[in-house]
Amino acid sequence: MTTPLGYDELLQCPFEKAHRVQAHAMSKHLFKCQKNHRNMKFITCPFNGTHRVAADDLKIHVAECKDRGVLDTYKYPISTSAANVPSPADLVYNTRPPTGSSVSHNNNVNEECWDNMDAPAYNPEVYCAKAKVIRKATLKTPSEKKAFYESERLRLQDLKLTD
Repeated sequence: MTTPLGYDELLQCPFEKAHRVQAHAMSKHLFKCQKNHRNMKFITCPFNGTHRVAADDLKIHVAECKDRGVLDTYKYPISTSAANVPSPADLVYNTRPPTGSSVSHNNNVNEECWDNMDAPAYNPEVYCAKAKVIRKATLKTPSEKKAFYESERLRLQDLKLTD
């Protein structure tokens, strides 16, 4: 059985040398530990957010950071030959006009039209007043809550009778 990624190695906290943290939990630990050590100023590594380095050592760390390889591989892709790169003559361009339109221009009333700015805005209170929805009274005084729940009871009874 293999151990999950990040569980096998313990990393040292830059704020408190006695703290040993699993790799997968390091960012959470740094966030909490940084609050306790506000006087310690560290700069975050540009390649890995869990690397915190003193300002004097940042240049050395950036040159030696093991996570720099991820960015370098992305930035400078490695190819074995120039034959892998297609020439502009080999590229295929789509010059045909689009066929069929995804936007329908008929005036059928049953279809939705997202471009119609004259449509009324959605009001959730109006919808909830007409639907079988249990509403809750928030930010009301006790007397307002009592009146609200009484009106809700009557509203739900009316909705049951109409069905």
